[in-house]
Amino acid sequence: MINERIKNQILRSLASGSKTFWEIVNRQDGTLKELYQTLNKLIKDNIIKRDGEKFYLNNQTSLKFYPDPRCEHCRGGIEIKGEYQKIFETYKNIVKNRPLPSIEYDQGFISAEDAMRRAIFMYERGDIENKAVFILGDDDLVSIAIGLLGVSRKITVLEIDKRLTDFINDVSKEYNLNIKTITHDVLDSFPKKEMNKYDTFLTDPVETLEGFILFTYRCMQALKKRNSAGYFGLTHIEANLEKWYHIQKFILSTGMVITDIIRDFSYYPEDENQWVENYNHYLINKKLKIGIPNTNWFRSSFFRVEAYDKIKLKKHPRLKSTYKLYVDDEAWCTVENKNWK
Repeated sequence: MINERIKNQILRSLASGSKTFWEIVNRQDGTLKELYQTLNKLIKDNIIKRDGEKFYLNNQTSLKFYPDPRCEHCRGGIEIKGEYQKIFETYKNIVKNRPLPSIEYDQGFISAEDAMRRAIFMYERGDIENKAVFILGDDDLVSIAIGLLGVSRKITVLEIDKRLTDFINDVSKEYNLNIKTITHDVLDSFPKKEMNKYDTFLTDPVETLEGFILFTYRCMQALKKRNSAGYFGLTHIEANLEKWYHIQKFILSTGMVITDIIRDFSYYPEDENQWVENYNHYLINKKLKIGIPNTNWFRSSFFRVEAYDKIKLKKHPRLKSTYKLYVDDEAWCTVENKNWK
């Protein structure tokens, strides 16, 4: 049984001309698994056809197609302008020398523009000015963008990759950004000295259900019990609606509420991440026999949550498996690592 909404989104996308798989991903809301199943059904029903890397409409449909109404220049309504632009130029220059993503930690970073826009949005919402900010996992280097704004009381980054903590430390020292880093594995117990010390958290978790909840749970351990806020990214690409439901259910159970979801707020630049080799290992490439992307296709919605009352955290069962942290049935663009146990 295919999802009719995803089907219609695919047909609407192809109405303006043939598209690669990666271009279609950007115009629909299913996981890679759901998109694969829907495309196969449409091909089987002779509604669409495939010619090499391109998919196209085969027959006329009864659907009415309007032009794409989305603005490609102001995602989320956050502009980098004025004084922000000066800071952004400095930030872009800094991150040119960043460490590249490691498959050992399933890494991938958002664009420099989107990292800056995240920092600006957090400032606009009043969550970093004179606040203690906690960041769990920072291959996006948003800590540096926040630091360059110069408004936070302190910024702490918990990160497993020592290449990143060393890079952030060097930048913080050079630009006097007041960022502290701790090299730490999210599977290990949360550092007691950092508990309940922060006003705001930011994380971009893995998207297995167990992994996602563990990341956000650790972040909530860092927060003060009241008047706290948090931010995280979440995709549809490896997280279906059932997973979104359980994530939101967990958030609400802690006494936090979702105040904002900004659709497609962040994109992951292909050229900068240098992921070409990974596509030989992704499940979606193996199943659909497609090549490397011709567009920046992997994107993330940005969530803001806020405590309406005292944060309530039940004891979380310890997740011991690195494999379960990174891999589930929807991990169709994750490179499985032999070291994960």
